[in-house]
Amino acid sequence: MELITVHTRLLQPPQDDSLGALIEGLDSIGGLQDGDILAVTSKIVSLYEGQAVSTGSVEDKDQLIISQADCYLPREMVPHGYAILTIKNHVLAPSAGIDESNAASYYILLPPEPEKINRAWRDILLHHYNLSNLGLILTDSRSMPLRRGVVGVGLACAGFYPLRDYRGQLDLFGRPMKISQTNIVDSLAAAAVYAMGECAEQTPAVIIRGVKDIHFTNDDCSSELWLDPSDDIYEPLYHNFLPGGDRQ
Repeated sequence: MELITVHTRLLQPPQDDSLGALIEGLDSIGGLQDGDILAVTSKIVSLYEGQAVSTGSVEDKDQLIISQADCYLPREMVPHGYAILTIKNHVLAPSAGIDESNAASYYILLPPEPEKINRAWRDILLHHYNLSNLGLILTDSRSMPLRRGVVGVGLACAGFYPLRDYRGQLDLFGRPMKISQTNIVDSLAAAAVYAMGECAEQTPAVIIRGVKDIHFTNDDCSSELWLDPSDDIYEPLYHNFLPGGDRQ
C-alpha cells in the first residue's frame, strides 16, 4: 500500500474553489488511477461549501458548538473545562468538529451533509479521470479516550464497501470468528491524516494506492459503518448527553 500526498495552493476562508485546487494538485502528480482511494480532509470541503463563520461575529463559541452538535456534554462536566464533548456526524469528539487552525479569523464548521458532498465529489473525480473504480473518504481528526494526540477518522465514504467481514472464517486454531469486522474507512483515514499532517503542510488529500481486498461499488453503503446507539457497547458513556442542534 502506498500513500501519496497531494499538495494544493493556499485555500482561503470563508469560501474557495477547493475542488478545483484539489484537481490541480492531483494533475501535477499524474492524477488518479483506477482502484485508488482518495482521502480528503473535511476542512477543504467545508471551504468549498462556505461553511465558515467569522470569529468576530460569534459572541459565545460554546453556543456555536452546541448549535452544531447532534448532542453534547456541557463544559462544566468535562475535567478542567477543557472542551464541550459532542457527537457530530456519528463521531464522538470535542467541539462538534469546529476548527480554528489554518482558518485565519474564522471558525470552520463540518460539512452539513458529508455523505452527500462526498458522493458528489467522487462522481466529479470519476468522470474527470475516466475511472471505473474510485474510493473517496472524507476525513477529520479527533482525540481518543485515554490517549494523547489526535488520529484520523472517516466522516463519510463512497465507492467501496466500508467493512471487511471475518465472521464465519476460522482463526489460526480453527475457532470460527463470530463478530470480527475490520473498519476499513477509519483504518485508512488514520494513515492518511498522519500523512497529511496537522499544521502548515498544505497537503489536504492523500492518494491511497494498492489497497488489497477492497470491494468497489457504486452503491451507497456508507451507512453500513454507523452503529445504532442501542447496539453500542460504549453507549453508557454518552447516554446522558443533551440534545444539540440549532434551536433558534
